Amino acid sequence: MESRYLRKSNEDDTTYGLRLIEIKKTEKPDSLDWQDIVDLVGLDIHRDSLRKSQDTIFGGYSIGKYYKDLLDKEKLNKITDNSILDDVKDIIGELDVKKQEIRSKTSKLSKIKKDFIKSIEITNDLKQYMQENNFTVNIPEYCNNEIEDINEDYVMIANISDLHIGCLINDCEGNSYDYSIAKQRIDKYINEVYKYVEMYNIKKIYLINTGDSIEHNSMRKVQNQYCEFDQSEQINKAIDLIYYLIVALCKYCQVEYDSIAGNHDRMNGDFKSNYDGDNADNIITTQLIRYMELSDNKRVNIIDRKHTDKEIIKDINGLKCKFMHGDNQSSKDAKTMMKTEISMNNEFYDLIFQGHWHNFKLESENNRRYIITTGCLSGFNSFSKRFGCTTVASQTIAIIGNGKVELIKDVQLN
Repeated sequence: MESRYLRKSNEDDTTYGLRLIEIKKTEKPDSLDWQDIVDLVGLDIHRDSLRKSQDTIFGGYSIGKYYKDLLDKEKLNKITDNSILDDVKDIIGELDVKKQEIRSKTSKLSKIKKDFIKSIEITNDLKQYMQENNFTVNIPEYCNNEIEDINEDYVMIANISDLHIGCLINDCEGNSYDYSIAKQRIDKYINEVYKYVEMYNIKKIYLINTGDSIEHNSMRKVQNQYCEFDQSEQINKAIDLIYYLIVALCKYCQVEYDSIAGNHDRMNGDFKSNYDGDNADNIITTQLIRYMELSDNKRVNIIDRKHTDKEIIKDINGLKCKFMHGDNQSSKDAKTMMKTEISMNNEFYDLIFQGHWHNFKLESENNRRYIITTGCLSGFNSFSKRFGCTTVASQTIAIIGNGKVELIKDVQLN
């Protein structure tokens, strides 16, 4: 790089940039690239933006020449080659500096906006409201005591997924769904869990929510027609229903609740515009944690997971388990999917749980590995029928012995 391209001690960004542009446009057009100018000055723009701006009569160099031509001949004779840069700076320099300041502030604001997750603001507001209004949570008496003698021979994985709270189905070939039906189906699921808890003398349940707790309102153009509540009410109802499920399951067991978001949980209906981690699950989990703090429930542990997490990995009674929503998975066969996940994370998994597909599916792979696709609470509707899903409502339970799968059950809830 020639020394004359380097910044002089008395040059600010404006003066330095205009001098480089003058060299580029008048002396050796091919010796200095627009990207070189961007890099040397440290401009936060694309090289083509700089090039296009200088190819117009409004570019800094052109404006400088324009004002130079307006000077009278006597003054013009006193001007040296470099003094045009000072004239340009006097005329447009201050404006250019202001533009740079605005650009810098805009860049910082954009970063802050990306880091500022709307769902976090909502949870903080809810927490403050609860504190200011002495919000209390009542729990059954059994929640006041931990279960001390936990049988480690068998534990349960209760995988809930695709609750779609707020979804409204009116007799689609016999299937209907609203919030009251969702509660009835959760009650049926609880009773089925109780049955296997007693059968295997289980004292520990891993309740894992793999996403789509709410239906959303604006993911599809006509979606709002098939929603019982708006989005904020969907989140409130989901909190109530999941909390109800957790408290019911801890009647006989210690319960660990963990969750991730699904594609329906995002705050923005347009997935291209939604900020990573800005989702309903973040609000639901934070409120569940707050409920447990207020109630001092001794039998429940809510995992405070990062709001951007898209998968859960746990060692459960000797088995490595991975949980994900499944919207980023194509309908691969079990062997291909298992190999992909193992290769991607460089870890072997015994069990992979996913939701999203609204249809229970159990696939086996080598060495007693399984991929379990959990169904949905809502059951099929006219939209799901388009991609070949007419399954009944269901959720999954799995009984894990010491290092082996004892039972995987599709709990049908219609």
